[in-house]
Amino acid sequence: MENNEVEHTDDEDSSASYHDLSDHEEDESTDLSGDELEINNPEDIQIGLPEQYNPQDQDLVGDHLYLGAMEEVRGRILLDEDSIIEMPVVVQEGLICVPGQTLPLTISHPHIMAMMRRVIEGNHIFGILSFRPFEPHINNAKYKIGATAEIYEYGEEVEGLESGFGFRIKARIRQRIKVIQARRQIDGITIARVQILPELEVSDSLYQCRSYSLDKHRLSTATSSDISVASLLSKKRIYDKQYKIPFSVWPSWIHRSYDLQFIAQRVMLELSTSIFVGSSAFADVGSGSIVPRNPVDLSYWVIQNLPLDDELRLELLSINNPNQRLRAELSILQRCESLCCRECDYAIARQTDVFAMSKIGPQGVYVNPFGHVHETITVHRVDGLSVTTPPSTEFSWFPGYAWSIVNCSYCRSHIGWLFTANDRHLQPASFWGLSRQSLKPRLKVNDESEFIAVM
Repeated sequence: MENNEVEHTDDEDSSASYHDLSDHEEDESTDLSGDELEINNPEDIQIGLPEQYNPQDQDLVGDHLYLGAMEEVRGRILLDEDSIIEMPVVVQEGLICVPGQTLPLTISHPHIMAMMRRVIEGNHIFGILSFRPFEPHINNAKYKIGATAEIYEYGEEVEGLESGFGFRIKARIRQRIKVIQARRQIDGITIARVQILPELEVSDSLYQCRSYSLDKHRLSTATSSDISVASLLSKKRIYDKQYKIPFSVWPSWIHRSYDLQFIAQRVMLELSTSIFVGSSAFADVGSGSIVPRNPVDLSYWVIQNLPLDDELRLELLSINNPNQRLRAELSILQRCESLCCRECDYAIARQTDVFAMSKIGPQGVYVNPFGHVHETITVHRVDGLSVTTPPSTEFSWFPGYAWSIVNCSYCRSHIGWLFTANDRHLQPASFWGLSRQSLKPRLKVNDESEFIAVM
């Protein structure tokens, strides 16, 4: 797929306005400190795919088949938390990688291709950064956050495409890293000394003041690491809290605010009533659901699938505690109402228009033949976008769909693509793919419905 290098004309067809953003009902958010919300069975929260969607197509999208045939790289390596190691790094400006993502890359630079081949022969791991480590103005620690990428498939040049389209890889983002020092070798490759950032989980706030005679009702760490498993023991959990809280000087809502399982369930509930609204045929949790059940994985999944500003995404990734990360994400989810054009601030879509066309979630990372990486979020309806090119199926990210470049009708900036089905049996017949770099969320700041854009 091509970038937005398209000549604009005055007679461009404007896409129909699918809805008036002001007609949507306001969602009532619940205060985290309140005692009135009780989530006894989070398995009733159904999050998944839209109606009439083909599961096999979802798998094809997540596999990035547009990259062609590739060879598999076997083995998986996890680096020790807090360890300091050296690794080759690649700078991908405009892309802030999150653990759990799949990263496709097309590489045409010979020295980068040689580096990737050495990585494949070694431990398959390299670093991915969104900044250039040699820039002198980068002093804030949050801008030194990156991630490790582990290659699991690679391919050489594909016949039939342009000669500049050469090496291809698929990598999984594994762990967060912080750059300590970097140097550039004579061959142009950057080697960075990095720290593997840890996940620091807060211990049970009521453990020291518990009643020992009630230990048989407690949840062990092994049984509470997964949200769906913990929900099966919700009655024991409530019983446990009721008997321990009288021994604490703090009220119950404070302890629940720092309960990792409780916060994860609150985030799940907010997701079910914000991003995935609009379908009555969601997949059951634990079977076809695309949302992780582990609280740590869930905290990263939310970062992946919210079209956050780069700085806000880095702020969340710099948090080493999953509880604090989930609390920050819950606040954003409760206040985020619409997605706006980054240039002119026009409201393009609402969070309730977002849906998942891929098994990885509503927002995925895709690459075009020229190496440009785009984080694209899929939505049902938009407002104020103009189609600027005829449909094309070349290098389409979504099998069976043709793409057309779309711009903002007001400032003419590139926003994303319109995807239309080539087969009338495909559902949905059309949808929009919006580039994260072209959007910014608008957050509600008070009850009078005043909004502020995240800058």
